[in-house]
Amino acid sequence: MLGSQSWEDDDHVSGESVKPDTKSISDVTLVEKRLRPTLKFIVAFTAGAFFFLLPVQHNGQTTIPLDVLMTWITETSMLTVELFIMGVLFAGGILTTITMLHYQGAITLEERTQKWLQIDYWQTSKPFWAFRVIAMFLGVAMFFGVGPEWLLADNITGIAWEVLMVTVALVIPLGGIFVNLLAELGGLQFIGTLAQPIMRPLFNLPGRSALDSAASWLGSFSVGYYLTRNVFDRGGYNKREVFVICTCFATANLGTVGAVAAVLEILHIFPLLVALYMIATLIVAAVLVRIPPLSTVPEEYIAEPDPEPMFTGSVVDYFRFAFSEGVKTAEKGESIPRAAINGFVDGTKLTAMIIGTVLTIGTGVLLLEAYTPFFEYLAAPLVPLMTVLGIPDPEMAATGIIGGTAEYFIGATLVVGTDLVTKVFVVIITSAQAIFFAASAPMMVDMFDDVPMRFRDLTLILILRTALLIPIAAVLTHGVAALGLI
Repeated sequence: MLGSQSWEDDDHVSGESVKPDTKSISDVTLVEKRLRPTLKFIVAFTAGAFFFLLPVQHNGQTTIPLDVLMTWITETSMLTVELFIMGVLFAGGILTTITMLHYQGAITLEERTQKWLQIDYWQTSKPFWAFRVIAMFLGVAMFFGVGPEWLLADNITGIAWEVLMVTVALVIPLGGIFVNLLAELGGLQFIGTLAQPIMRPLFNLPGRSALDSAASWLGSFSVGYYLTRNVFDRGGYNKREVFVICTCFATANLGTVGAVAAVLEILHIFPLLVALYMIATLIVAAVLVRIPPLSTVPEEYIAEPDPEPMFTGSVVDYFRFAFSEGVKTAEKGESIPRAAINGFVDGTKLTAMIIGTVLTIGTGVLLLEAYTPFFEYLAAPLVPLMTVLGIPDPEMAATGIIGGTAEYFIGATLVVGTDLVTKVFVVIITSAQAIFFAASAPMMVDMFDDVPMRFRDLTLILILRTALLIPIAAVLTHGVAALGLI
């Protein structure tokens, strides 16, 4: 098991541990209410919250406006989406190659060119350089439908290209618009201040992390990562907090859970499914934050530390203070159009940086699952446990749980023909696992290389999450079954 020593050996650890101050809200001077900044905060917060947080009905499913917009875009012109994917895929591969060749002395870039290309942004390790280059070839094969049948099969290209790539390429740039409205113009401070009395005692996290969690659950884990990265770069989170947020709260979004429920024909119990998944996620998070490896991650910052103070006061005091903090931030921030444009640009850059890694590693994992018994072998030790827990179809349940570690949809599709109790049990676990190696794991490793997040760390956390989720999901599933709810 990882201990604190494993973190000390990393060359990228920097910064310092900073403890938040404790203050009484009554001692804080609230911002003077003025019309312009107040409206600016309200409009920006309403737009961001509407896009991520408002449940809407679309095509018979409960989802959010971001998902509706993505659906409209793909239905209007899937070709445009695919061309955009190819553009960011090649941009990431080419810019990374230019950067790496420059730092290895193979080519020399003028200072003005370095600044224009922002080469520090594209610098990475040699393995991830290789992943981004390989992804260009994979992208050409999948886009044009040229290549071996084993690669172009629906369970490979259909997931890697049509699901993973489309989701990443649309969610992050579009989500970046509204994430930036919330982050730059007061929404983060408002939500964070209100949630502090809950997040601190239960999860040892600042209140602002509630917004990251909501963005993941109601938008996408990639949007949650983007928001976390945004705050981390500003000194709002330390490394331990980043690790906890990404591995405990950036779980499957409600739209994806709804899609899986539709595939499994259990959409009629969707609200119950979501409630069970949320309960399981919060219980596991409360446990994991208190044990290694998460408890041993250093509380260090990569920017000037800006920890969220701990405040005391009544509910009314908290709301007034939260509103004041939001308005104060909005007054200092840019205009709404400028914040939106910056969010889209930043989101597109981030997409170009990570999309190649996701495609290469995701395709490799999908090939393993489709053409080898690898995941069946891994699932075999879980079958006796499934039997003891009274899961009706123990073999399929075990395979579904292990398949979910590869890709969320894989775990669900493996239990299509099983009993209702088994379906609910597997969906709770796979929805709350948070780490799967076709997308979220490589995305975390690439996006948070300065934390650092290593595959070995994520694997250990995934094992711990799954070990906790199995009994919790079994209790919840049997409980609702006993009540006659399923």
